[in-house]
Amino acid sequence: MSVQEILKDKASSILSIDESHTVLQAAKMMAEAKIGSVIVTFEGKLAGIFTERDLMRIVAQQYEAIPSLKLKEVMTTQLTVAGPNDEIDDILNTMISKRFRHMPVLDGEKIVGLISIGDIVKTKLTRTQKEMHILREYMYGPH
Repeated sequence: MSVQEILKDKASSILSIDESHTVLQAAKMMAEAKIGSVIVTFEGKLAGIFTERDLMRIVAQQYEAIPSLKLKEVMTTQLTVAGPNDEIDDILNTMISKRFRHMPVLDGEKIVGLISIGDIVKTKLTRTQKEMHILREYMYGPH
C-alpha cells in the first residue's frame, strides 16, 4: 500500500505556515486544528516542520521568548520526506527507526500532504480487519 492511498482518505487541505510567523501563531494553529505538527514554508516551498516536540523543547528552554520567537529559528529542518508512491511499511520503519511521527509528502518540490504514524497505523489496522473478515468468510461462510 502506498502513501498516496493514505492521502486520498485524508482531508485534502494541507495546513502550512510561513517561517516568518511566530511559534505562538503556529501553536495556536495546531491547537485549533487539533493536529500535532504543521508544515513550515518559505516562498511556498517546504522549509521545515514544526511539531509538538519542538514546542515542548522551546517551552522548556526559551519560554519567555515564545511570543516573538520566529519559526525559522526553531523549526526542524533536517527532514525525511515521502513520495506519493512510497510504501507505507517502509515509511513506518523509517519513522520508528528515526523516532519521529510526522512526515511531509512531496511530489517533486510540490507539497502534497503530511502523514503521521497514526495515519499509517489506522490504515494498517483497517486492512488487517478486512483481511480477517475475508478469512472468516472463507473458513465459515458468509454470516
